Amino acid sequence: MKVCLQMYSAREYMHSFPLEALHRCAEIYNFLELPAPLLDDKLGIYYGHGISEWKKEIERTGKKVIGGYLRTETDTWDASLDFASAVGMEYMLIHVDYFPTLEILREKCRMYNEFGAKCKKKGLKLLYENHFHEWQMLDGKTVFEQLMEYTEPEYLSVQLNQYWLLRGLVNPLKVLEKYHDRVEAIVQEDYPLEEIDKFNMWKFYRYHPIAYNIQYPNVLQGNEIENILPVQCELFTEIGDGMIAHQPLVDLAVKYPNIKYVILKQDYTGCKDEFDSIRRSAENYKAIPSFRRKQNRTSVCVFPGFLWQ
Repeated sequence: MKVCLQMYSAREYMHSFPLEALHRCAEIYNFLELPAPLLDDKLGIYYGHGISEWKKEIERTGKKVIGGYLRTETDTWDASLDFASAVGMEYMLIHVDYFPTLEILREKCRMYNEFGAKCKKKGLKLLYENHFHEWQMLDGKTVFEQLMEYTEPEYLSVQLNQYWLLRGLVNPLKVLEKYHDRVEAIVQEDYPLEEIDKFNMWKFYRYHPIAYNIQYPNVLQGNEIENILPVQCELFTEIGDGMIAHQPLVDLAVKYPNIKYVILKQDYTGCKDEFDSIRRSAENYKAIPSFRRKQNRTSVCVFPGFLWQ
């Protein structure tokens, strides 16, 4: 597997200096994944720049952009596919979605299949990146189980995010064992040990009333994850500085040849400079045994009574 940076880790710098952010990230990583576009970007424009300019700058880095969180609304499909193809992406990502009813879930699965078929014709894949709410129950099954059931493997694959699985009390090893044939990449983030009391997403409302609707029996209706972003800043830390053990998932993932990438990501940082944060995570990750063949540090992984085994 190859190690890749999700450039959402440099999202603040991206807003002001997107092309410079690309080059600075490429100084640290050989493989990059692009964050979601700006809300006011017009079709064919990404962070204020056109396809040809991004293609030229990516080529100048000498590195590869393997995928990105491009728009997937029906009226943006053609523009997103044109951009992804032009800059040499392997896949496009659905980075969050909501499924408040079974009817909506099935309709979204139909759209994923349709868009996935369009991606395939362009030589691309369509991936879905999980959070925690896909393991809520809907009509007797988890949302995730039904996503896998109602989409075609050739049209929708998975980018498995370990951080959000753990915070949703879901065992990432068990998920990967069961659905390994649908997984193309794994995502690793880290959680600060000193915030352990807030780890359980289903009890997070105890600390912030803004998260009151996020409780396990209440299927998320839409935008709940985005709404709590302002109160989540302290719940991320540089990879390797936190409590999550990254090695077990890597050891399992390398057994499956279809899993090509480990995506490193950090939603927020306490560092003054996002690139200091990115470098620290990269240095820490190199110390993991599968990359350096020796254990340089100790990690703790808390498995606090999984809801889903």
